Amino acid sequence: MPKVVQPVPQALAAEVEAARAWFSKKEGTEFKVTGIVDPEKIATKESADASRVMQLILCGNQDGHDVCLRVPFTISHSGTRFEVQQLPDITPGVSSPAPLLDPPPQTRKGWLDRVMVKHDFIVLVFYRGFWCPPCRIELLSYQKNKIVTKIREAGGEIYAITSEPHTLALNANKEWGTHFDHIGDPHHEILADIHQRGWLPLFIWNYQPRFQEEIRKSLSHPNGIFQPGVLAVNQKGRILYRWRSIPNRRNIGGAACRVTAQHVWVNLEKALAQAQGTPNSPLDEEAVLDSQGYPFPLFLLILFASGWFLKPNFFTMATNNHSLGQIKKQLQIAKQRIILFFIFWIVAIIWFPAWLTALIFLIWIAIVTPQVYELYRSGKYNTVFGK
Repeated sequence: MPKVVQPVPQALAAEVEAARAWFSKKEGTEFKVTGIVDPEKIATKESADASRVMQLILCGNQDGHDVCLRVPFTISHSGTRFEVQQLPDITPGVSSPAPLLDPPPQTRKGWLDRVMVKHDFIVLVFYRGFWCPPCRIELLSYQKNKIVTKIREAGGEIYAITSEPHTLALNANKEWGTHFDHIGDPHHEILADIHQRGWLPLFIWNYQPRFQEEIRKSLSHPNGIFQPGVLAVNQKGRILYRWRSIPNRRNIGGAACRVTAQHVWVNLEKALAQAQGTPNSPLDEEAVLDSQGYPFPLFLLILFASGWFLKPNFFTMATNNHSLGQIKKQLQIAKQRIILFFIFWIVAIIWFPAWLTALIFLIWIAIVTPQVYELYRSGKYNTVFGK
């Protein structure tokens, strides 16, 4: 992974400042340099007017959002000044240092107070990330069931909060078409504010399995993954509704079994009709969920079927136009393979010598057991925020 160095080495300071000023002028807003990528790999100048290529981490405000960008430049002397050219953009990924800084620390501090004063009440829906298919379904249900409209007609606003960088939050907002803002909180500053007020004890998943390459590139949670949760609070700080997912094997570690948008609205509407001074709404432990979950053995069987029974092949909403349709197709193929899997063992028992069938079975068990164990123990890495 590329290494970010901060502060900028003195020998590169003049060129870096020239690139920063040029980029700020181009964007029409001030950016600051928060790091330089792999400065030891930047070529030594062969002459005073030779050009050099360098990548800078630039943080600032873009389209109304605080972001950090990894931007490559070519910088060369032109008389008494520097000439700067921007190279093609680098798409942020887990291999890039930029997403971990997007937005920079301290940016989300005070965010909660800033949005609360704008509306009679706010609804915060915490979700795992852009890579998560159930998250997309859950967030789209607020639009599909016209809950977004009802919230706004009542004087409120809804926000989707993720522990991913804001760049990926913006991607989710754009590609999913939820029609309400997604906010990246990779430093958990919004959640820390909520925790300090005692509003919602959300779970954090600090474990990232050895995902396949496509998923690994889509994950960027420097401080752990938000498990699902919903919080509604009015302008005066009274809690109107709250729910959190308690990760277990039935809900696949928090991936499934989300509270329905309709259930949230029904309870929220009741709370809005209550008189001032009514106590905070308690944590909803009888919520109507969008599914009843899956037996953990069945979940494992489907995952391994998708990977030809040799390794789990995860279902993911990655960034490369990986649609829900593709995931449904992947699930259908996995179900077909399960049928073939049982047919194979029936045929093996009937036609193969007993010792050969037993040998094949033991080899297979030896291959999958460590992987099953990793999945089984992954739930132990869920903790309530702040503990």
